[in-house]
Amino acid sequence: MSLRTLGVDAYQLSTLIAHHDLGRSAQRVGMAFFFRRLPKFRNHVVFCGLRQILEHAAQMAFTHEEIDALLLHPMLGPALAKRPELLETLRALDGFEGDIDALADGTLAFAGPALRTDGTPLVVAGAPLSIYIPLLQVKTDMVRAKLIETPWLGFINHLSMVASKAARIVSVAGGKPVLEFGTRRTHPDAAVDASYAAYIAGCSGTSNLAAYTRHGIPAVGTMDHFAIQASEKNGESIFETEREFYATFTGIFPDHGTLLVDTYSTERGLRNAVEATNGKLTGVRIDSNVSVASMQSARKILDDLGAPHVKIFVSDGLDEVRVRELAPYVDGFGVGENITCSPDAATGVSAVAKLTVNGYGKVTMKLAKGSGKATLPGELQAYRYADHDLVTLAHEAAPAGGEALLAPVWRGRALAKSQATLDATRSHVKAQLAWLSPELRAPEVHAPPRRIVASDGLVAEVARLTKEAGL
Repeated sequence: MSLRTLGVDAYQLSTLIAHHDLGRSAQRVGMAFFFRRLPKFRNHVVFCGLRQILEHAAQMAFTHEEIDALLLHPMLGPALAKRPELLETLRALDGFEGDIDALADGTLAFAGPALRTDGTPLVVAGAPLSIYIPLLQVKTDMVRAKLIETPWLGFINHLSMVASKAARIVSVAGGKPVLEFGTRRTHPDAAVDASYAAYIAGCSGTSNLAAYTRHGIPAVGTMDHFAIQASEKNGESIFETEREFYATFTGIFPDHGTLLVDTYSTERGLRNAVEATNGKLTGVRIDSNVSVASMQSARKILDDLGAPHVKIFVSDGLDEVRVRELAPYVDGFGVGENITCSPDAATGVSAVAKLTVNGYGKVTMKLAKGSGKATLPGELQAYRYADHDLVTLAHEAAPAGGEALLAPVWRGRALAKSQATLDATRSHVKAQLAWLSPELRAPEVHAPPRRIVASDGLVAEVARLTKEAGL
């Protein structure tokens, strides 16, 4: 179970060795995970990945074989071998220890230009400050801090990317089901996470049986072209063998058989599907040449065959543009790579993790003068209002009327509270998306970003640290 623990950037261990030599291994530090700006073409991000992060936290450990492999590394091995105390700390690692505060899985997150409470822009070190809603805030020892940054960012970036894309597609489907079909487009492990992210964001199900067994997500499917082609026989018409397979398949699954009709000819496939099932056909899937005109034609053929009740499901490389166009003419969608791989924002949500309080208790921020990449200092809280979010220092008094977004999820060596159920998380996402303004819910980016305000206390802390740095 420790491969994810070892899945860190090499510099995490090389710098850990330097921290060890400086006597910092046992120091406790504060970190924040966040993104500085919304990804291209996005009005909001559906934060996702907390469940996977907490599973990772519980399982953190190294096997003997992995420690032995580290000792063979040409750079790290000799340095670790000379530091038996640090090596023993790594061998003894047994789960995460510390505090984690986080947004609930499925919470909408925003980032953008920082505003003061008077509405004026906040400038830091010569550039407008980008302000953000922290996704996670973590307090832990130096060793664990170096081991969580890489994998936890991986979870956040991948799952938030998928959830945000799925929400966009579901939002334009006219209330018709969207099924996530992208398992074959990514790594098998990532595919299970993608199914989870797509489902909480509103997809009705997945093609992935592993996601069904692990998370209880409805696993659905139709049939493949392979099945139709495998039925071909020498000396027999391909349309006859297609019809024979349809009859066999619907005999096995009379209430669930949706037939794929475009292997040879969509028109002939539709006719074969109706004839082979004696008018009891419930649904067809079309995966080729999908357009408004072809779907209108398919519906007319079914109506003419006395099968107006048959539902039409489509796939064929769909995205939110085509789903919105097709929604009035079909009954459901299967979307693969354009959810799981999200090609218009394929690098995730650009989440990063930065130190906010170091092991000496010093509040710190990355200033990056003139770049606009300054980070926020210290431990924070964020409050949601109807028309803006407010980011404060954690110790500031809670303002009236706002919903606090960050809550304890881990304390010490265990969960601080039970995780939300899958259904509760889906409902959480759905309610938030319904609450968004039409402009921020739309797939197009028309409107200015959601307003995010820095409290007076946070502004003063930023000013103090900037002055302290002489910038």
